[in-house]
Amino acid sequence: MVNNSRVIVVLIAGILIVALALFKVGDDKGDSFVGLCVYSTSGFSVLTNGTVSVGVSATLKPGEVYLLEGRLYRSRSGLRMDPSKVKFSEPTFPLKELRGAYWPSRGLYLLTPERIRLGLPLNVPKGAYVLIKGLFYGGRFYPVTYTQTVPPEGPEDGMPWWVGGVVIYSGRRTVLWNGSEEVALYLPYGTKLEVGTRVRVLGIFRRYSMPSIVVDSGDDVSVIGIAPLVRVGEARIGEIATGSCAVVGRGKSYLRLNCTKLKLYGFKARDGDVIRFEALVRKSSMLCLNCTVERKREELPNGICNFSPGKLAKISGTVTWVKVYGNGFGLANVTYGDCWVLLKLRKSLGVSLRTNETVTAYGTFTTYRGMPALEIESGEDVCSGNC
Repeated sequence: MVNNSRVIVVLIAGILIVALALFKVGDDKGDSFVGLCVYSTSGFSVLTNGTVSVGVSATLKPGEVYLLEGRLYRSRSGLRMDPSKVKFSEPTFPLKELRGAYWPSRGLYLLTPERIRLGLPLNVPKGAYVLIKGLFYGGRFYPVTYTQTVPPEGPEDGMPWWVGGVVIYSGRRTVLWNGSEEVALYLPYGTKLEVGTRVRVLGIFRRYSMPSIVVDSGDDVSVIGIAPLVRVGEARIGEIATGSCAVVGRGKSYLRLNCTKLKLYGFKARDGDVIRFEALVRKSSMLCLNCTVERKREELPNGICNFSPGKLAKISGTVTWVKVYGNGFGLANVTYGDCWVLLKLRKSLGVSLRTNETVTAYGTFTTYRGMPALEIESGEDVCSGNC
């Protein structure tokens, strides 16, 4: 049977032999040790070579490699040295190499995209890609050397990414147009961006339903200008369309204009009004940034004698007859001199007219069973008497 006490003694002896082999021992000069300083306070520092750590009675600079000469001894808390000589040195021990992006946010990290905590800051911009050589100690990686490298050509999930473009949606959700696609921005609390501004943003790229950037600081958002103004019809997504156009239809929250197929949101006007606008172009709509009514529809001439299908028009005249069908649809013949037009009255308009009544209506010329007619959008587009 093997004596357990002897086994323990042999093991301890073996460990001491391995430890002593990691630094030089000389009869005249004493012991020597080369290590990276990973901790320092007044009169005390800790150095490591990745395998052995030594406490030193000296104030050294973290991140520097030193050659120490002196007396090495073992204390209750580990190996210690009272150095008789301290000087800077090149590392004589193997270094671990890491590649990633520097991310000093709520701590110092290297993103690989795994978050590796750093023991020392790097003198590179936030989000910079780097190659670092160093050592792990106490759950942190301490750099010995590092160089800034070229970032990847495209975004990678979980890694920093710069994106620039025009804000096309803001509020509950902020969306950026980067020139080719929409990018969602998840901004920190209290950070807001105005629609139409050109920005440059740094954050962590995420592949959600839409390419996304998670921004952790308002300092990582820079407003660099506003979107360019371009004539309506030529403006593309992320540009501001400008022009003067007539309103030819409207919905609950949008207008239809005679100069573009895009609906205009964020402004109210009536059919026949001419508006001057600056509006941000989105994928399938425009958002009013600066809009005014340039000419009210009341200033339009009476177009009852100038029928042209599809043309926006104002007609004024006298109702010569009215007919209402069983389904509620009605027709009114409006006459002015030798000209006449049928006014189409859908039941949903809630409009009823009487013979010999003077009316003014705004709408779009169309036909009804081959006869000239006017299609109106709402009951507000018809008035009787002195309009």
